[in-house]
Amino acid sequence: MKIDHIHFYTSNSTKTSNWLIRNIGFQKIGTCVNQHTHTELIALNAAYFVISSPLNSTSPVAQYLNHHPAGVADIAFRVKNLATTIDRSRCLGIKIVQDIQLKESPQGNFKFAKVIGWNDLQHTLIETKEPLDYCVPLDLQPVQADFPSQSQGNHITHIDHVVLNVAQGKLEPAVELYQELFNFEVQQSFKIQTEKSGLTSQALIDPAGEVQFNINQSTTANSQIQEFIDLNGGSGIQHLALRSQNLIADVAQLHQGDLKFLTVPSEYYDRLQPWQSLSYAERIAVAQQQILVDGDSTATMPGDLVFPQSLLMQIFTQPIFEQPTFFLEFIERRHSATGFGQGNFQSLFEAVEKQSQQSHSVLEALSSKL
Repeated sequence: MKIDHIHFYTSNSTKTSNWLIRNIGFQKIGTCVNQHTHTELIALNAAYFVISSPLNSTSPVAQYLNHHPAGVADIAFRVKNLATTIDRSRCLGIKIVQDIQLKESPQGNFKFAKVIGWNDLQHTLIETKEPLDYCVPLDLQPVQADFPSQSQGNHITHIDHVVLNVAQGKLEPAVELYQELFNFEVQQSFKIQTEKSGLTSQALIDPAGEVQFNINQSTTANSQIQEFIDLNGGSGIQHLALRSQNLIADVAQLHQGDLKFLTVPSEYYDRLQPWQSLSYAERIAVAQQQILVDGDSTATMPGDLVFPQSLLMQIFTQPIFEQPTFFLEFIERRHSATGFGQGNFQSLFEAVEKQSQQSHSVLEALSSKL
């Protein structure tokens, strides 16, 4: 199983895709215009974003935007056996939006269907025997980028994970749904508490270890998770992470555009532990760029063999749409680092909480650019 693509619904797909091209390094590779919806496909190596906007009120995108702000409406998964997954969906009482169909395209053929996941989040399910880079069930016309990317040469490879926020008290049923539907397993559990609010979280992973799908719920009425729920019109995708092979270099490059990042409390670096896995120059760069760092204890094996410490580096953007709901993460995993650092999670929650208090002036500036 793997993530094939992420489908965004926005008010202006061209404006959104061009912003992602300029500021992150995506390239436009396809477009589709029908009687009610304009869609663009952009890619950055193996990360594929589909971005749709309405042309009139009959568009499904317009209907979605009547209830939710711009954001992720569909996460498309590749599955081994589509018929089995759809049969399981029926047994679980999951709504099937679109039954199994065959899509024929110049790039290759694939089968697909669409179901409702949690709340209004949809999942396009795809099965293909061919080695296709992406499987988007639209009549896409190939295009070239309108302008060169300002972030070419970065080290971003693919989508690392996605994060779903659910209402308070809904974590367990949401986890159960994805366990039953996709056989996801709980990889990690978190309980985060600040002076003002808190959350609990479950990090899920598919049996093959290819898909990481995290679910958060608020434990207090005033947390930034609850603020997301209120502004989003219910549960939804809070953020997704793009995997980098050289996060320090990528963040330095990303700072050259309009992308703004969350600030990290200065005391975070005073108590940082996994410094020994970074060179002196990297330590300086990490602190200057406000990258979060976490790591596992140094592993030892018989014979006094000492292996490098697993290292997890993460950085989070400010919200990228008009409402302070969806944001992006960039992540690097060194020496087979897996999961998500507890310290990083705590710092992220504190940073997002602090940012939400300052969001109005920031969002006014951001909305003028996106």
